[in-house]
Amino acid sequence: MSVLRSMAQIASTVHPHVSRRMTVATEYKLLLCCFLSVISVSLSSDTLSGENLAATEEAAKTAFFETHIRPLLVDHCYECHSRESGESDGNLLLDSAASLLKGGDRGPALIPGKPQQSLLLRVVHYREKDLQMPPKGKLSDRQIESLRQWIESGAFDPRTEPANSSGDAEKKTGTSHLDRDPRTHWAFTPPVRHVGESVPGADTEDPIDAFAALAAKKTDIASNQRADRVTLIKRLYFDLTGLPPSHSEIEAFAATTRRDAYQRLVDSLLASPFFGERFARHWLDVARYADTVGYALGGKERRISGSHHYRDWTIRAFSEDMPYDEMIQHQLAADRTDPDNEHGNLEAMGFLTLGRQFLNPLDTIDDRIDVITRGLLGLTVSCARCHDHKFDPIPTEDYYALGGIIASSQRPKNGASPLMLVDKPNPVDSPVLIRGQPGNRGAVVPRRFLTALQADGESRFTDGSGRKELAQRIATAENPLTARVMVNRVWTILVGRPLVNSPSDFGFRTEKPAIPEVLDDLAADFATHWSIKKLVRRIVLSKIYQQSSSGNDTALTKDPENRLLARGNRRRRDFESLRDAMLAVSNNLDFSQGGEPVVITGNKPAPRRTVYAMIDRQNLPSLFRTFDFANPDAHSPGRYFTTVPQQALFLMNSPQMMAIAKATATSARPRTITSPDLRSQVTSLFTQVLGREPTVDELQASVEFLEEPSRVPVPNVDPRSLWSYGAGKVAPTDSRTISEFHAFRHFQENRWQAGPKFPTAFPFSHAFLGKSGGHTPSDPDMGTIRRYTAPRDEVITVSGNVAHNSEQGDGVVFSIHAKGEIIYESTQFHSSQTHGPHTIRLQAGETIDFVATSGTTSSFDSFGWTARLQSTSTQGNSTDRDTETHFSGPFTPEKTLPLDRLEQLSQILILSNEFAFVD
Repeated sequence: MSVLRSMAQIASTVHPHVSRRMTVATEYKLLLCCFLSVISVSLSSDTLSGENLAATEEAAKTAFFETHIRPLLVDHCYECHSRESGESDGNLLLDSAASLLKGGDRGPALIPGKPQQSLLLRVVHYREKDLQMPPKGKLSDRQIESLRQWIESGAFDPRTEPANSSGDAEKKTGTSHLDRDPRTHWAFTPPVRHVGESVPGADTEDPIDAFAALAAKKTDIASNQRADRVTLIKRLYFDLTGLPPSHSEIEAFAATTRRDAYQRLVDSLLASPFFGERFARHWLDVARYADTVGYALGGKERRISGSHHYRDWTIRAFSEDMPYDEMIQHQLAADRTDPDNEHGNLEAMGFLTLGRQFLNPLDTIDDRIDVITRGLLGLTVSCARCHDHKFDPIPTEDYYALGGIIASSQRPKNGASPLMLVDKPNPVDSPVLIRGQPGNRGAVVPRRFLTALQADGESRFTDGSGRKELAQRIATAENPLTARVMVNRVWTILVGRPLVNSPSDFGFRTEKPAIPEVLDDLAADFATHWSIKKLVRRIVLSKIYQQSSSGNDTALTKDPENRLLARGNRRRRDFESLRDAMLAVSNNLDFSQGGEPVVITGNKPAPRRTVYAMIDRQNLPSLFRTFDFANPDAHSPGRYFTTVPQQALFLMNSPQMMAIAKATATSARPRTITSPDLRSQVTSLFTQVLGREPTVDELQASVEFLEEPSRVPVPNVDPRSLWSYGAGKVAPTDSRTISEFHAFRHFQENRWQAGPKFPTAFPFSHAFLGKSGGHTPSDPDMGTIRRYTAPRDEVITVSGNVAHNSEQGDGVVFSIHAKGEIIYESTQFHSSQTHGPHTIRLQAGETIDFVATSGTTSSFDSFGWTARLQSTSTQGNSTDRDTETHFSGPFTPEKTLPLDRLEQLSQILILSNEFAFVD
């Protein structure tokens, strides 16, 4: 091969001034001549035999292919059409001669000797709008000519790998992952019950305990003993209710002599209304629940009407222990299971309809396919939108079979529930969109179930859209994935680590659990009754669940991830449990259930449980993001747990925490004693917050702390006071400054305006500012201004949305001014735009002006403008400044009194790891 390469180099470098002008055909002939010359010198005779001549020609063709054709295919085609990449778009592979001749969905890729009839040459010419490859950009004229000459000369191809061959690993099970029998993967086989092998001396309550004990014994790891009762009651309360037990409840459980005390505690917590709230919040992550659509075009309402009904239905379903298979059917097809909403189950369809709003309806279909398949089946079917799945037995046709089901469903205008879907009168099948492009349609796919999970002889869906049939095929014990996926989710909630590490991906690349019998036995049992409470009860009664979380060197070395279940997992409270626990210990928790969502980011703590918080998916407050809340834009397989400074800064500095600390201390402070007993106050505070009495050292240190004089803290800033509203002169663009700011002094009908009457006189006329927009002044040299003034040195990150909705007028000019610069500028006419993020560094007292000015005329210049500012201080403390949340009429700034020593101690205890961690 080195000789061949040398000859190719000779052909192109001996006469560079000639080679730059030669055609591909000339180069091909020159290569052949060079080879003939070299070979003739090396032969012993003066003439070439026919056999040697043929070999020489083949060598020249090989050199041309290796020099011009293979690199072109590798660089521009293999990414989407090769076995190595796992891609075969349009069922076309280009990494072997046989595959090229076989072709894909559109027939052979080439016809040797006939370039004009070869698909490969057609697509690279870019002459057909829906048939242009490679998609990233057209090949050069020289590359296209190389392909043409190669095909014309017979398309010699030395690659000998046969079509549909992909190595020894797949020869055992099929030619590719699409041909592989799904039943060769553990997750696609039905789960079965197992008989646990007894382990002498092992403490076991359930067969799953025996499986874990045997696995630990084989690895020479000693399983932990059961945790003490104080730990167990805290663990159970956290897992089943999300709330802390009171000191009296802990003492009573620890002191009881009843042998069935633990079982009775489990049953009482399962019957608690708090169980439904706790488990519903976990499911809302799966369902990507939110109360707003996200981005809304043209200033349309972003709040989803009735969103909270789905949240309340989910709470009720878990509280009443609705069978899981029934829950699935209601969430996918309640228009058929409860069409008149007689039992309130139409609200369950929020599972499908509460996703993010997309401008492209194909993205809405994709979002719903994703939440169904990842959420219920643990399969990443959305990966097959543009091509066959890289790794799993999910062809593109499967995606569009489900896409037809979703496309055949619609929101009724006057339905019994705002969250429901119904079947369209004339359901349709969906064509495959090749590479996901709407203009590149392939074969039409009938509405049906996933190929890998179909029963023998299973037909297409024919009942309306097919949603009911889809729900029935998912919610059945015959489906090997449904029970496994839900059991793995419940196990993760209760034990802290999943049995299957990718809870929403049970595909071919996913390893089986370290102890597969645990998952299989639980799943097979669960599929006989579908009761979430029975499943939870079985897990929490197991010895695995009750084990101590203490570790030893041997276990930590041999099994650092605790996959063999030989010890408990230490866990931190999630965002909802942490916030609810703080409200509980401060006696501020409102236990009422259901209803409209509440904003929990104000200066005062909202008393409702966190499951009832307003979830704004476009402007998710930093409080949620700081404490690792799930992204509501898409299905979430699980929460991340991070430790970042912003968490501690919020707990130390936020007005909410000040209020919680004061309320907690008030409960511990006697009201009638003039000379308080500091020791009793400390003891009362410890039992209230931590559920135990202080140790001798803690008591002494706390009393000494209370005896010290308090320090005066820096007062908190009311965010409403940082905004002012008015109009001002907009100087020429080269100076980029605002002058003559006139503050609006009159607040009427929830808006700021220049005078008591509206409209006012020139130059303001219809100018006003409200929560989410306003109107420009009549003077074209002026603009309405929403001004933010920095209370400290800080870095501001700004993002927002501007909109002009009227079809008349000439639009509105939007600009952001800061530090003598225009940070952002755009003109909108019957249009909208999302802007940011913009980063601005401010010193205390500096301003940011959000300016809206008219075009040539000020007619029809009402506009929408919402913005969110994230303020980060030099100390790293992050705070939200929101144009809607912090919009206000005249108000009296709230005064925050400094914390006294007892209040500071209560805050310290809430900040402790003992409060934040379960055990």
